[in-house]
Amino acid sequence: MRFTLFAAATAILMCATIDSAAARDIGFTVVNKTGSTLDGLYGGPSSRDDWGDNLLGESIENGESVTITISNATVCEFDFRYEVEGKEPYEEYEIDICEIDGEDFVIE
Repeated sequence: MRFTLFAAATAILMCATIDSAAARDIGFTVVNKTGSTLDGLYGGPSSRDDWGDNLLGESIENGESVTITISNATVCEFDFRYEVEGKEPYEEYEIDICEIDGEDFVIE
């Protein structure tokens, strides 16, 4: 009986781990409402120590937007760094990108 319970518990844990670690594409629209040009948006999983590449590819003028897709995301918590013309860089931590999938992400 003890072995059966252990085997069942192990199977449940394995399924939960596989499901939560499944990679998927997450997309959202970045809307620039900073009053200036958004020159850079760097981001990556909160567990990383570096910002990675500029997700924008090109600058976005105030009032404009661009859709970003994060391919094969295996975690939801991301940190972001915004570089806005004429302003100090701004950083936000532990943004749940799974919650903003398919939505607007407004930077003010």
